[in-house]
Amino acid sequence: MSNRVRLPNRRFCETWDFTFEGMKYTTSYGRDAQGRIREVFLSGGKAGSLVERIMCDASTNVSLQLQYDVKPAEIAHSSIRNPDGSPASPIGVVLDDMVMG
Repeated sequence: MSNRVRLPNRRFCETWDFTFEGMKYTTSYGRDAQGRIREVFLSGGKAGSLVERIMCDASTNVSLQLQYDVKPAEIAHSSIRNPDGSPASPIGVVLDDMVMG
C-alpha cells in the first residue's frame, strides 16, 4: 500500500446538505492542492446520537481510504446498493456524489 497523502493545514473545503430517507445530512469535502477530495466529514441526526457516531466513523474510514489513493469509484462500487442500483445508505450518497462530481 502506498504512503498516506499528507494534507496541507489550510485547504479548500466545500459543504452541502442532502436528505436521505427523511433525515437531513451535512457533508464537507476537504481537497488537496490538486483539487482531489481527500477527506469527508458527514454528520446527521442529533448530536451525540448513534446515527451521528456512525456517520463520523464512516466518513473517517472513507477519508483514510482517499488519503491512501483509493479512488472514490472503487469505494462507491463496494458500498451497499438497493436493487435499483441507488445508494442504500447516506455514505453511499456521498460516494456517488464524489464519483459524479
